[in-house]
Amino acid sequence: MEPIQRFVHITSADVAAFARLADDYNPIHMDSTAARALGFEGRICHGGLFTAMISGMIADVYPGAVWMEHNIQFKRPALVGQTLEFTLSLDETIKKPTKTLGIITVEIRNAAGDTIASSRNVVLLPKHGAAPEVTGAPAHAAEEATVGT
Repeated sequence: MEPIQRFVHITSADVAAFARLADDYNPIHMDSTAARALGFEGRICHGGLFTAMISGMIADVYPGAVWMEHNIQFKRPALVGQTLEFTLSLDETIKKPTKTLGIITVEIRNAAGDTIASSRNVVLLPKHGAAPEVTGAPAHAAEEATVGT
């Protein structure tokens, strides 16, 4: 399977909506002055927002997959207002008598190509075609998308 790429522009509205959902109003996410005072270039995105987006990508590519394990390493902050590239790859399938697991990595990069985060995920792949072949990215994956409405 070829890697699937998605470009996402993270808006201030996206961060505010996630803050409400997660009840995470840390000033580094909500206030530019506070974020700069702590050494950042500006407001930074919630790491949990990226985890949620990774979950959505996996669900788009493998409908019915069950997320079993998720590990994410943050390399550098992503600023609110940046466009990020998410690249999903199915690296391995592990066939067991009653199930098939998939090892999926997701890399998140900024426009300069710098790695923001790397994620390793173990998913229980759907039984119908245990490791479905994806002939192309979902229709919206090739386009630049905004998370919010």
